[in-house]
Amino acid sequence: MKTLHQLLSIPALAALLVAALPARAATEPGKPQALTSPDQVPEGLAKSDWSSIRAAYEAGRHAFQPTATGWQARNPGQQWTTQFDKRGFLATPKDGGWQWGLELQSYGFAENPTAISGTPAVRADGQRLSYQWDANVEEWFVNDARGLEHGFTVNRRPASAAATTTLDFLLGVRGGLRPQVTGDALGVEFRDAAGATVLNYSGLKVWDADGKVLASRFTAAGDNQVRLLVDERAARYPLTIDPVAQQAYLKASNNGGPSADYFGTSVAVAGDTVVVGAYQEDSGSTGVNNTPDESAANSGAAYVFVRSGGAWTQQAYLKASNTGAGDGFGYSVAVSGDTLVVGAPSEDGSTTGVNSTPNESASAAGAAYVFTRSGTTWSQQAYLKASNTGGGDKFGWSVAVAGDTLVVGANEEGSSSTGVN
Repeated sequence: MKTLHQLLSIPALAALLVAALPARAATEPGKPQALTSPDQVPEGLAKSDWSSIRAAYEAGRHAFQPTATGWQARNPGQQWTTQFDKRGFLATPKDGGWQWGLELQSYGFAENPTAISGTPAVRADGQRLSYQWDANVEEWFVNDARGLEHGFTVNRRPASAAATTTLDFLLGVRGGLRPQVTGDALGVEFRDAAGATVLNYSGLKVWDADGKVLASRFTAAGDNQVRLLVDERAARYPLTIDPVAQQAYLKASNNGGPSADYFGTSVAVAGDTVVVGAYQEDSGSTGVNNTPDESAANSGAAYVFVRSGGAWTQQAYLKASNTGAGDGFGYSVAVSGDTLVVGAPSEDGSTTGVNSTPNESASAAGAAYVFTRSGTTWSQQAYLKASNTGGGDKFGWSVAVAGDTLVVGANEEGSSSTGVN
């Protein structure tokens, strides 16, 4: 029996996923069903079948396609297209501005490296493409929602006349970006002429046939080269080497206090703006871009990042106007254009309405905060409380915003009434 993957073409999958954009109260006879979210299962389909359809659609969007000179793969999430020319690869973003890629130049041990030459045996299969350089080394790529996963499989130990245990891969850098090895040596930042980090090649991990993780690191090798080093002593081949390339690896500007901030608990995206919540951040500061400290445990924070010319930078560090320990500001976030909403479900004020004077007399009643942007400057516009504030209601557990409409959820509000108002 054929699977849904085999029975449905990519255009057919796309048609199923798009459905009808204008929302209807119910499906009209002869018209497609309106889907209000990607997780909604269309009428007449089992949940497992719908999951399979969505997975097949995503696989098709990320699949490798043949070209006159090799292959290419588009990545909708990273907004770039990567060309593979049977030697290396080169990624170009949708809006232009830079190009970046790598090519393997040699591998082996320092005293006896094997130079890469000729054309590899190439195999493209869906979202995966591989270069088989020789009996020892396969270079491979997986294109998916995370970015471009770029790895190597070393099938057997390269020849070595000495007792060397450090396996050395020399990678040439393509395009105009310049490499900068990260402080932990497990990644490389690629920067433009102004010094801004445009993308990250990170998450380096190496393991052997038994699953044993091997020590590995990147080192600089000049403006246009990077070395990847693996300590393979006592390893059993084959080895797997596995970093990932992404346009941005975002960290808070004040990352690393004495306790976990939970940066990334909530995330929202609108165009070139990303908002990240860290609901257990510990600073007692208030407002926008103030100096953080560690005086209000789990008060929470939110961070705004913006993309310009392919490079991401932090634009704002947001705190509530009435920061309090344990408030959980940043547990939920939402953004629409120049309006941003942050929920703090454990905020303790007992007041009601908009911009009331906060107090600390209703534990975990919850609150939400509205920030607006003018140019590049963010400011708090509103402090929101429920019309029927009650202790433990957790108002701000969820937030959403679209244009001039904002919705706040209170998942433990205790009323038994029904309907509207």
